[in-house]
This record gives sequence, C-alpha cells and structure tokens, in this order.
Amino acid sequence: MNIGIIGAGFTGLAAAHRLTKQGFEVTVFEGEDYPGGLAVGFTKKGWKWSLEKHYHHWFYSDFAIRKLAKETGHKYIYLPTKTSTFIKGTIYQLDSPQSLMLFDKLSLLDRIRTGLVLAFLKLTPFWKPLEKVTARRFLAKYNGEKTWDMLWRPLFEKKFSHFADQIPASWFWARIKKRSSSLGYPEGGFLKFATRLDALIRQNKGRILYKTRVEKITKVDSKLEVLTDKGRFEFDKVICTLPYASFANIVQDLPEPYSQRLLSFKGIGAVNLMLVLKREFLKNDIYWLNVSEENFPFLAVVEHTNFMDKRYYGGNHIIYVGNYLPQDHPFYSKEPRELFELFLPYLQKINPEFRQNWVMEANKFTAPFAQPIVPLNYSKIMPQIKTPIEGLFLTNIQQVYPWDRGTNYAVELGEKAANMVIQSR
Repeated sequence: MNIGIIGAGFTGLAAAHRLTKQGFEVTVFEGEDYPGGLAVGFTKKGWKWSLEKHYHHWFYSDFAIRKLAKETGHKYIYLPTKTSTFIKGTIYQLDSPQSLMLFDKLSLLDRIRTGLVLAFLKLTPFWKPLEKVTARRFLAKYNGEKTWDMLWRPLFEKKFSHFADQIPASWFWARIKKRSSSLGYPEGGFLKFATRLDALIRQNKGRILYKTRVEKITKVDSKLEVLTDKGRFEFDKVICTLPYASFANIVQDLPEPYSQRLLSFKGIGAVNLMLVLKREFLKNDIYWLNVSEENFPFLAVVEHTNFMDKRYYGGNHIIYVGNYLPQDHPFYSKEPRELFELFLPYLQKINPEFRQNWVMEANKFTAPFAQPIVPLNYSKIMPQIKTPIEGLFLTNIQQVYPWDRGTNYAVELGEKAANMVIQSR
C-alpha cells in the first residue's frame, strides 16, 4: 500500500516511521528544508548542538516521545529546572506549594485558595466538566478576583490575545496536570532527533521530499492524487498534518459543512526573539520566567542555557523572548534589531544590569500558527482523524486536546493515525 504524508513535523515523522517499519511505501512532503515542524532547529558555527527556533522541552510524563526516542536509540536528558514569575517589578519563584505560600503579594487566604485549586487540578483526572466553563470564570471564582488579576489574567491575555476570556478551564487543567519539576531534552537538539527519524525512514525505503509544497489533494476513483509544486503523486491513503484551515484550502470536494467547520476554528501565531549573549540574563539558574506585567510587550523569557549547558553552544548564553500574537501584529514585520530595541527597556526592568553590548546576535523566528484556540466543549466538536473523504486522514496540534501542543502529543497522534492506516489495509 502506497501512503502519502504531508508534513515532516514530529506527527508526520512518527507516522512515517511506524508505517515504513510495517513495510508500507511512504512518501513524506515537507515545504521547508529540514524536518521538525514547529520544533525545527538550526546550528551556528562553533555550536556542538542544534537549537530550536521556538523553545521546546519535554515533561516527565511525555511517555510517547520518550518511548520513540528509546526505540530509535536517541538519548535524552532530564534535569530539574526552575520556573519563576515577574510581577510588580520583582521575580518570584512560584513553582512549588512552598514558594507560593511565601508570595506576600497575595493574602494568606488567597494563597491557600490558589494552592488548593492547583492541587485539585494536578490530582483530578476528570477534565470534561472543566471544558464547560472558561478558565477566567473558574479561576476568578475559586482563586479570587485579585489572584486572577495578578497571576493569571496578564498571562492569558499575552498568550491568547482577544481570545483570553474564551479559553476553557480544561486547557488550564492540562497545563497544570502536565507540569513537572524536571524537564527533558533530546541530546543534540530536536533537529538531531528529527534527522535520526529521517534516516530510519529512508533506511526502511521511505522517501522524504523537502522544499516540496502540496497545492491540492483530490480523490480520483479509489486513489488520492497529491499535486505539489514538483509534480503529481498518487496514493492509496494520505495523512495530512496541516492546520485545519490549510487542510480545507487544499482538499478538493470536501463537504461544505465540514469545510466550514474546519475554517471556524482559530489559532494564534508566535514571534520569538532569540538572543545570543556574553553573560547570563536570568540569575539563580531560572530557566523559565513568566511575565505577568500588563504593559510588557512579551509573555516569557526562557534562558535555554540555564537548562542545557552553554558548552554545547560555543560557551554563549541563549535566551528566547517569547510572544504569541495574532497574525496581523506588527511584530511579524519587524527586523530582529528593531524588536530587540523595543524590548530592551523591559528586559532591563527584569535584569537592571543588562546592557546592549551583551548581545552578540539577535534572531527573530515566526510561526503563523503555533497555538490553537480551543473553544468551550471542544471534545464534542473536534474533527476526527478520519475525514469524510475515504482514505484521507487529518492529524494536527488542534486534535491533541485536552492536552496542549507539544512534540509528545504530535508523536502520539502520528502513531495513532499510522495505526488506523495499518488497520484499514
């Protein structure tokens, strides 16, 4: 059986790996130069490891991707990390019950309420009741309005823009449920892991065609025809890993109600400024800093080299200044140095010692679709992997719900789609 897979992110790679091991003929189409999707990496002169354009890590419970790494012989590392929050001009470590109890910006009662809510979300497996209510309503009710305004509202607004008040509490449940004190990372970077999968797929006689864009998918008799900018291809089955809107735009003869439903789901893009520094920016080994300040033009500062050792990156310190923004936001069109100059006074509020001459290099990376906007009761309306067109499967980060996007769930979804193809032969 001849299978086409659109997209060489970790969903497409996991599906291709599983199918080629089962003896299927597989062709993967990827518009970019390299595999990895949103976890795509790059290298610089003097670096031993690659680095992602958009910050990535694994949680301890990311068992699907850990299993795949072991299966393919790719080593990975888990290390304890420190998460903090910048509030009211000060950095607070708020990643444990103990540190929360020491947070004196909230009353003791509000701290206790917040701790109890977070403990409930961490322990309960029952997320479906939470998708009926917004996170804003849930957190304001049980944490208190002051806690919502101080801790959570700025983060939701920076993460989801004008969709902030529409996000279900089940999304927040997933974020708390998954959190772990130790985080994981593949040795050599995500690009090395992705290229390892590429090599194994080819070893099993699969094909991966880079710099090849899919323009149209059409059902022709019992086959699926894929038209690309490099030519036409014919398959028995096709797995497409594109977002809903892109899928709806390239597939011919989708039922109108189904197509309109796909187009109704929204998403937010990402703009990441990555700085290579001479000195450490976040002190005390902080890896992740949430920015809960309304007037700051970014959501988080992530110091990658407070997670993975700087020796892998030429001895330099690397930070991401991260943002999730609507696709029409002016940050998408700014040059890296413009964005850095805009961010500089705010970065200096976080670290008053920070100076412009610390910066050796500034890079800007964008992704037009990085964060799905999940509506209330999404489990009841989420499109399934099988589409109305026989033999055509749809798998993307909008279908990992109730979990949030991440390479672990990309792998899990790709393997699920591959198993459906195997069962259908």
